[in-house]
Amino acid sequence: METIYYELTTLSSLIVSPRTSLAFYKDLDQFSLKDVEGHSDCVKTEKLKVIYPFYQYGLYESYSPDTADYYLPGSSIKGALCQETANPVKLMVDDVPIPREYIILRNIQKAQYLEEPQKAFFDVFFDHVAVEMVKADSPLEGSFNYHNIEAARELLKSANNAAKAKIGQMREYLSCLIKKEYPAQLKERLTKAADKLAEQLNDDQVLLLGGYKGLLHSMELKESPGEMAGAVYLDKETNLPHGLIKMELKERP
Repeated sequence: METIYYELTTLSSLIVSPRTSLAFYKDLDQFSLKDVEGHSDCVKTEKLKVIYPFYQYGLYESYSPDTADYYLPGSSIKGALCQETANPVKLMVDDVPIPREYIILRNIQKAQYLEEPQKAFFDVFFDHVAVEMVKADSPLEGSFNYHNIEAARELLKSANNAAKAKIGQMREYLSCLIKKEYPAQLKERLTKAADKLAEQLNDDQVLLLGGYKGLLHSMELKESPGEMAGAVYLDKETNLPHGLIKMELKERP
């Protein structure tokens, strides 16, 4: 086994949260709106009642972004690298520390009522809930143990091919939506997303990681994406779906 080093850059905001086991609630006095000020990029902060945190070492009784020790689990990196492998891969991945300044708190934004063109719009989804995420363009470094650097390059290539297949089907779905009679503001947002996704199809280092990517970025489908409905969540900053990252393997430091 050889230690493989890499650089990871978030191309859009990254959501990786232990949602089923941990959340902070305003009604339980686990945070106040004053706690959120200065740490929030929420659209509707005044309605906030629940905060889902990014992964943190340790247990916290209240929301405390100034002291939290954030990390990206190695299991999440492994999932991004091994999603298309049929057999178990002997891959040991270290957690990646996340500097606090890379963490932002936001509402999730989603295209809504897509099945009803005259009512469709793009806005905050569940305005009483906010999620901590790693902001776009955050540089991170990590390592994993694998057979050798050549095998690691092949693993990255396979993961990249899988990611681009899902990006392609998401772009196809957006192209179908753009043809519908949606309000101009929504069509503009969808068009920007489709154009930016097209750029990622030329990147041999792009991967998909984390949650809120939408169904068409979570699995590769056999039927035409244009024939089904799928959620469209977009990062408000980049107009890309959440969880697009770029991974570059590096020589030993």
